[in-house]
Amino acid sequence: MFTGLIEEVGTVTSTRERERSKQLQIVAPRIAKKIRPGESVAVNGCCLTLSAHRGDQLTFNLLEETLDRTNLKMLRRGSGVNLERALRADGRLGGHFVQGHVDCTSRVISFEQTGGDHRLAV
Repeated sequence: MFTGLIEEVGTVTSTRERERSKQLQIVAPRIAKKIRPGESVAVNGCCLTLSAHRGDQLTFNLLEETLDRTNLKMLRRGSGVNLERALRADGRLGGHFVQGHVDCTSRVISFEQTGGDHRLAV
C-alpha cells in the first residue's frame, strides 16, 4: 500500500530491453538511502519491486504485463519519475490508500485550468 504522496522525483538513467521484459534504472538519492532489494516502490504510481541497489541507483525489472498495462514502457533516459516507498504498518497516513496495481492506460481527453483548479478528463 502507498499513500499517493510523492517522496522524490527520480531520474531514469537507463532502460535496457530484454526478451519480453525491460530493465529500468533510476537515480534517486533520497530514497536510495532508505530502501533494500525486494522492497516495493511506486514508480509513477505503479508498484514495482526493487531488484538491485547500488549507491543512488535503483534497478527494477518490468515484465511484459507491467509494460502492457502502464506507460512505463515510454520512459527514456532523463525522464523524471515520481517515487514513493511502500507504507509501513506503523507509519503516518498523510494521503490516502493506493495499491499501485494498474489495470490499464487511458487517453487524456482534456486537461483544463479553471481558476486555481485543474480538471482532467480521461
